[in-house]
Amino acid sequence: MRTREKNAIKKFQRHCRMIYETFFENYRVSVNELGEILQIRNASRTLKKALVEQYIVGPEARKMSCANFPEYVYFIKCEDPDLLYNKYRKDENVILHALMYGFANLWVISKEKMDIEGDIVVEGLRSDYYVAFAPNHSWDDAIQIIRKKIKEFNPKEYIPKGYIKTHFDETIEWSEKDEILYRYFKYDMRKPVAPVKKEYHISRNELRQWLERLPDCCTIATSYFPEKVSKYESYLFLFETDYEDFIVELFSELPSSSWFFKVSDKLFLYTHIPKKYVKEINLQPAPNRLNIPSLATELFEKGIIRRRSRGPIEAYCIKDS
Repeated sequence: MRTREKNAIKKFQRHCRMIYETFFENYRVSVNELGEILQIRNASRTLKKALVEQYIVGPEARKMSCANFPEYVYFIKCEDPDLLYNKYRKDENVILHALMYGFANLWVISKEKMDIEGDIVVEGLRSDYYVAFAPNHSWDDAIQIIRKKIKEFNPKEYIPKGYIKTHFDETIEWSEKDEILYRYFKYDMRKPVAPVKKEYHISRNELRQWLERLPDCCTIATSYFPEKVSKYESYLFLFETDYEDFIVELFSELPSSSWFFKVSDKLFLYTHIPKKYVKEINLQPAPNRLNIPSLATELFEKGIIRRRSRGPIEAYCIKDS
C-alpha cells in the first residue's frame, strides 16, 4: 500500500474517532457542526462512509428494563440449534435470537415467557444495558492496562458503583405514539424526522418532547470499532462474580464498544474482538501476547470471578420490535 493511501486511511480513522466522540456527547449533532469539528467540507460523505463500513454503529436506542417492557432472556443447550433458530424466526414474541458456541448454542430474547426446548443454561429478565465509552488506545495497551488493574485489585477496597441498573418494579408511561417513534428511531437515532412526522401526524413539539424524555426510558448508545466491525469476531462472555462493577470497569478498557447486561445473577459482556486476542493455541502465552481468555483465567485464579465462559456468535436475527 502506498504512503498516500496509508495516510488517507489513518486520516479517515481519525475522523471516525472524532465522530464517535462527538456522538457520545450529542448524537443528533448537525452535519454542518460535524464538519466544523472535523475541519472538513465533506462531513456528510465521511459520516456516511463511517456508518456504511461500520466503524460506527448507531446511535441506537434500547428500552430500559421496566415492568411494561419485559425482555425474557434464555441461553440454551439443545440438540438441533439450527432447527430452533429457524423456528424462532416465525415467533412474533422473539426479539432477538442467535446461534453461538461455548456455554450455550442458542441465545433467545422474547417479549413473553417461553416454553423453551432444550436445556436452559441461564434464564431471566434482562437488566438495562450499560455501554462503555470505548477508550482511544490500542488492544495491546488495553490488555496491559487490564492486567495491571487485576494485579492491583484489593477486594477490601471494592466499592460498588451500580453501572448496571434494573427497573423491574417500575412502570413508565408509554403511548402508542411513543412506540411508533421508538421503532422508527431504534437503530438510527439520527434518521430524518420528516417522514415519521408526516406519516403519523406527529408535531414538532411532540417529537422534541419525546427526544427529551427518551433517556429516562431507554439506553442510547453509539458503538465504535477502530478498524470496522468486519475485522472483529463477536463474542459473548459470561461471568459470575461478587465484584461486578470492577469487571465492568476492566473490560470497558477494550478499544471496541462493549455492551454489558445481567440476567439473573450472571454478568454478560457482548463485544467485538480481533481473533488473535481471543484465540490462542498456546495456553500460556507470553506476557506481551496475552489475550482475553488468559486475563479471565487470572481473574479466576485471584478469586475475583467464580466462573467464566465465552462463546462466539455464529449468526443472529433481530426483529423490528
